[in-house]
Amino acid sequence: MTSANRGMVLPLTLLALVVIATLVACAFASAYLEQRIGRNTLYAIQAAGAAETGAATVVGAWEAHSLNLLGPGESAVLPTEVLPGSSAYTPSVSRLNDQLFLLEVEGIRTDADARPLARRRLDVVLRSVDSA
Repeated sequence: MTSANRGMVLPLTLLALVVIATLVACAFASAYLEQRIGRNTLYAIQAAGAAETGAATVVGAWEAHSLNLLGPGESAVLPTEVLPGSSAYTPSVSRLNDQLFLLEVEGIRTDADARPLARRRLDVVLRSVDSA
């Protein structure tokens, strides 16, 4: 090995180490970002599920809440229901006219300290059917 070649070995080795370290750091950053995206998607799905559960529950218990007694333009906010898995929903019903109702349900997924991680809202227009 010539003396000129010996002088190039250390800088080339350092350059190779820097390139390898950069590739490893990028791989870790990418994996971390992918993990966060997956977790946030799960939270969004749980919040949407809570909203859908709330809509189904309110429609199923429509008569129990006496929502047909609302006058046109009136609204009722029903109590928030907490579900297993740190999610909850808050429904509200507005009577639009003699036959139409707007059911709005906000589903929320929270962390252990009750801070919101994801929110999803579901709006459903319902028509009253006379049983006469």
